[in-house]
Formats: sequence, structure tokens, C-alpha cells
Amino acid sequence: MFKNLDPQDISIKPFKSFKNFTFTNNDSGSGVFLVTARSGSKFNYVSSSDAITSITADSKTTNYFGLPTWNLVNRHFYKNADKPFQTFGNNNPFVENRELNISASVISVARDLYGEQIKPKSIELTKTIGAKTYTIVDDGEGNLYDNNFSASFAAFKSSSFDRTEGVSSVAATRGSGSEVGNIFYSQGLLVMTDTGSYTGDVVSYTLKYQAQQTHYEYEYRVTAKPFEFNTTTNISITPNRAGTLTLPTGTVSMSRFLPPHDRSYATSYTAATSSLGFVTGSDFHPYVTQVGLYTEDGDLAAVAKLGKPVKLSNDISTTFVVRFDV
Repeated sequence: MFKNLDPQDISIKPFKSFKNFTFTNNDSGSGVFLVTARSGSKFNYVSSSDAITSITADSKTTNYFGLPTWNLVNRHFYKNADKPFQTFGNNNPFVENRELNISASVISVARDLYGEQIKPKSIELTKTIGAKTYTIVDDGEGNLYDNNFSASFAAFKSSSFDRTEGVSSVAATRGSGSEVGNIFYSQGLLVMTDTGSYTGDVVSYTLKYQAQQTHYEYEYRVTAKPFEFNTTTNISITPNRAGTLTLPTGTVSMSRFLPPHDRSYATSYTAATSSLGFVTGSDFHPYVTQVGLYTEDGDLAAVAKLGKPVKLSNDISTTFVVRFDV
């Protein structure tokens, strides 16, 4: 027995889920790795003289060269930052400051480790440069800053990224907290490129973030009106279980599908012409144990099994709400 669903009884609601990840510099083979980027002349480029980062994964070592890395990052994210259609990322100069200096450290996160994007405001990067450890966080709008200088960064950002605002007056730490770099959420890329001590070679790091993925909750309201679905096709109501059964030719162990007394092994059976007496009275009401959802082509797409059988009523409609997430 089938019934078409009214479009008003179908609801699809998106929702976002988040998953915590933690990686260190020892996990470079897992899809998260840090490389060095260095600016310089491309004329007569000699790779052996470049800054080289070696990453080993699956017993294979790959070398990443500083100059090509710098140019790649510059071309995709910084060179045309004022031209939204020619660059990637947030592209909102009112809330995001982009500056790529001659030296940068780039952390790349593989797509299958962050889903649709890295969740904004979920970055916590602890990195050691030389003998000093820094804690870098993001502001949710694409900027990375030193958490120890959050007030300085807030003043810098509120001044439309004026370097004279929110900056330490001590020459040795000038620029601290103003901005360490950028996070490109949809590309899984962290670029740390501020001047000063932040650009030194990283000894070790720990990266924590949340991956973001959109899922969809499907809800179907299936209603049985009074006297609808008040019969059953269950073979147990027929004399000698003589209900319809079709087995394809060549089916193995056909006896499993047949009642014990039937050993004819036919490949098809006609429907029973009578039912047991207890189902012919007005007091008989079938119980619903599961609801199947079918496509327009008649293919079974989903099956919802009830926690306990539900008796259908001849007086009021009975509605079943089927929900599942994709």
C-alpha cells in the first residue's frame, strides 16, 4: 500500500556540525604540515640555494622550496587583495588586513581534515620559535594575532589597521600583536608573515581548530487517515501462509523462503484468496511497525522502524514523523 506525500509534509533543514582536531609538528605526514616561504628574485633561480622544507609521509620525502611557495601564496591571496574577483579569501579590507612580507611560515591543512572550512574563531596555534613560545589565535574574520597582545590587536583593528595604533612603543617588540598573519578558512591555510620574531624558523607547534560541515535533517510527515491502511499484506493472516511470493530463477536455498510443508520449489506463487477468520471482523486493526519511503521510480530509499507497534485508528488520523540526517 502506497501513498503520495504532500510537499507541505516534507521539510529539509540544514545544520552545521563541528569536530575538534589537534595536530603537532610530528604529524606532518597526516595532511597538516608547515613550510617556509621566502621572497626573492626569480632570475636565474637555483633551487639548492633556496630555503627547503622536507616533509615525509608514507615513507616518501617531498621537498618544498621557499621561493615558489612565497610566490604561490602571494599570487592567490595577497597580490590582488584589493580585487575580490582575482584573489581567494574573505576579501573584506574593512575587517581583514593582508600583508605579505619577505618571510612567512605557512601551515596547510588537507581538505578532508577541515570539511567545508575551518570554523572561524576556533584557531589556537602554539608555536615555539627559538626559545620562546607564542599562542596565536584568530579573530573570526581572517586575522591571526598573538593572544598575549589581544588589546593591542583590538586597537590596531579598530583604527582600520593603522600601524601607529595598538603597537608597542618598545622598538624590540614593535608591531607585537598588531597582526601575525592571516587564516584562509575555506582553503585550510594559515600564513604567518609579520615582521620581527614571529617569522623565525619554527622549532615546534601545536595546532588546534574545529572542522565545519553542513548536514541536512530530512523530515517527512506520513499520515494515515481513518480507514486508510486498515489491511495488511502480512503472509501470516493467510491460510497455510499462502501469500504472494516471487523468487527469481536460480535463487539459492529456495526452501528458506517457503513454509515447511511446501517443497514444490516453484519460482512464483499467486496471492491468497482468503484470510484467517480473526482478520475479517470489524475489531481487527493492523499495527504499524515500520514506514518505508520510496522514490518516484518506486525504489525503497529509507525505512523507519518504530520503537513499538502503533495501532491505527478508525476515528482519527495517525501521523508518523520520519527524520534522518544526511
